[in-house]
Amino acid sequence: MNIALISFQNNTEVIGAKYLHAFLRANGHTSHLILQPDSDCSSDISIFNFIEDNDVQMVGISLMSGEFFRAAKFAKEFKTGFSDIPLVIGGIHATIAPEDCLSVADFAVRGEGEHTLLELIRFIEEKKDFSEIRGICYKKGSDIVVNPPRDLEKNIDIFPFPGHLPDMMYVVHRKSVRRMDMALFKSYSRYSGIFPNIITTRGCPFSCTYCCNSAYKLLYGHYPVRKRSVSSVIMECLEIVSTHKNCDSINIQDDCFFTYDIDWLAEFARHYKKRIGLPFKVRTTPGHIKKDKLKVLKDAGLVIIMIGMQSGSDRINKEIYRRNVTGEQFLKAASMVRETGIVGLYDVISDNPYETEVEREETLSLALKIPKPFHLKMFSLCFYQGTELNKKAMADGVSFTDPRIDDYGALAPTPLNKILNMVPTYPAALMKFLAARRDNRLAGYIIDILTVLNDRIFQPVLFLCLMHRAYGSKISKTAEIAIRLGKTAIDKRTVKIKKLFSGQN
Repeated sequence: MNIALISFQNNTEVIGAKYLHAFLRANGHTSHLILQPDSDCSSDISIFNFIEDNDVQMVGISLMSGEFFRAAKFAKEFKTGFSDIPLVIGGIHATIAPEDCLSVADFAVRGEGEHTLLELIRFIEEKKDFSEIRGICYKKGSDIVVNPPRDLEKNIDIFPFPGHLPDMMYVVHRKSVRRMDMALFKSYSRYSGIFPNIITTRGCPFSCTYCCNSAYKLLYGHYPVRKRSVSSVIMECLEIVSTHKNCDSINIQDDCFFTYDIDWLAEFARHYKKRIGLPFKVRTTPGHIKKDKLKVLKDAGLVIIMIGMQSGSDRINKEIYRRNVTGEQFLKAASMVRETGIVGLYDVISDNPYETEVEREETLSLALKIPKPFHLKMFSLCFYQGTELNKKAMADGVSFTDPRIDDYGALAPTPLNKILNMVPTYPAALMKFLAARRDNRLAGYIIDILTVLNDRIFQPVLFLCLMHRAYGSKISKTAEIAIRLGKTAIDKRTVKIKKLFSGQN
């Protein structure tokens, strides 16, 4: 079958869609992967023309919640002009809110989609009854049919590599569908595409209530971590660096890379250091940090590690987020990261209606104890459909913004949020002083002035200093990173402005 897969993300890091694209091609189908970063729906005509000109027989959309309304506009227009072509929506939003997707599409694929999509294509070609396909939802008259989930693939080594810049990838550029060449790829990639992403596991040891993994656990009954072999991971890295000579580091996007035991990590480190030799960064949880793992990975090139603190309140982490992590465990992990010489990037979730003011103060207090230097990334809590936290908030009558339009990067402008965001750059004594007087008008003015200086000067300088330290204290490399970070920041602001003027939700 001839298929067009479409993503509405504004960058090329569409690893889920790339996996589907590679899997379809490996199984004998023609697949076109189209990136539509334009918020202006008038540019969609170029995709419709592409579908018609290339005799596309199925269209798939890979969808995150924040892209739903943009994708829905495309889908409605598409079905008006191509009513006979099946439209399939997959991705996390199809998993957590299939009814949304079926309001504009013919099928929704829930969960991991490779095998399901392949079977759906076969059933469409053979005109068989869709009730036998596990993992899909579809419309039957005015009813929605929800089939049972498909069993998870245990051997994830079987999936072909998604590719950094795969064949037959396109982008809507200046209202025209263009084949993605290296120049366009650099233009639409974050940091010009020099930090390629790979995933070595599927699943997460946690099922935090706010995270899609809790939705996967509800769907499957369990969502275990499945791991790739060392040889598979190294071969993918080799494929990337051999075809993309300008790569500066590898970004391992696993939810928790440290779920591997020390023997696997030691074998990976030995081969990675010898055959790849690039810096790399990983994500993990405080409870999985061990000195022996940090040491072996540091020697292989680990330069940045991202860890979720989320809240300084043990009650919030355990009872509301279901993260079995204490503040003491987090600080112990952060200290080990600092001692090993690896740069720490730590996440905090703010704007939680279940938190008391005292618990917000506990988050600030914990952040002030993190050994410097470090980078703090703050997120505003989103109650995504299908997650445990969404269900709890609905049952408790808690008011929250529609997660399909909520911006997790837009923090409430509270004094504590502003102070917490400044913790990595200003002295702890000053932050404590301002926090204790945050309701005072004069202190509020001072907080606002320091926030402007922090956002425009001190925070960017700190981040560059951290990158300078991470990448071997080379001035030329730091300057190059500064240029790419600046370009990406400008691109993000441009996208927000376009969305504002286009009226996109």
